[in-house]
Amino acid sequence: MPTITAPVVAAYCEGLFSKTGGKSYIEGLKNSKFNTAILALAHPHYQDKSPPAPDTYKGDLYYNDTEIFANGKYVGPAEWVPLVNSLTQGKTGIERVWLSIGGGGVGDYANIQKLIAEYGISEKNPLYQNLVALKKTFPAIEAIDLDDEEMQDTKLVVEFSRMLGKIGFHVTFCPYYNPDFWVGCLAELEKTDPGLVIAFNLQCYSGGAGNDPDDWIQALRQKLGAGFPASFVIPGVSTDSTPNQVQQQYAQWASDGIGGGFLWTYESAGTQAPDYAAAIATGVGTAAALRGSVEVERRPNTPR
Repeated sequence: MPTITAPVVAAYCEGLFSKTGGKSYIEGLKNSKFNTAILALAHPHYQDKSPPAPDTYKGDLYYNDTEIFANGKYVGPAEWVPLVNSLTQGKTGIERVWLSIGGGGVGDYANIQKLIAEYGISEKNPLYQNLVALKKTFPAIEAIDLDDEEMQDTKLVVEFSRMLGKIGFHVTFCPYYNPDFWVGCLAELEKTDPGLVIAFNLQCYSGGAGNDPDDWIQALRQKLGAGFPASFVIPGVSTDSTPNQVQQQYAQWASDGIGGGFLWTYESAGTQAPDYAAAIATGVGTAAALRGSVEVERRPNTPR
């Protein structure tokens, strides 16, 4: 089981770059002290025919409210391509970029389920075609984060993860409850696609408030063996807590062996974003340095 270079210091980023000056947004993120940018949130459609902009094709992919891929082609704002890909280029603290799919009340995984039922997980699936185009257009994006807060269907999560692996992505899970379900999905994938899923981004705020990372670590070890790395679990907090509170929380969690932390969201942190990043890094830094880590093998940029 490969692990990510620890500690992960991530932020979920909802910014629609073109609305507020994309270049300044990206430069701020590159200098924010976060080392992982999780772009949030992407939404696959089945075929939304509602006005004012009905989908022409099935499987279109949106970034928040902006359509970005349709019929296997990029149709989003042209300026987003160099901006997103520049996150890991030049003078930057960003080491990795992930894209999160889902959220609450969006219907994304019902759409994915219908597309897989109709087309399977091969190149015949229009969502597969759009995800291939995503990989080619945004090579900076290494992993797809699955934030399924609605379906909780093992077959769906396993099949969709395998589709993403065929395209060349790693996968992360973003749970906030039901460890038996998420650990079961991982165990099923470890049988056929070991190393495909690289982390649990565990929500410890909002609906996941009260989550203890160690409970999830123990659930993983009970199912997958006592040697399963605790660093697989990356707990997250929100800006409802102050940077000082965040640092104290991660200092407590660090003894569990966590692999870092994340913030929801970069935008809500405002000018304090570097303070939150430093709080996470400081809180987990000593324990992470003692553990060491192994670099995740990058998957190919083309379908296999």
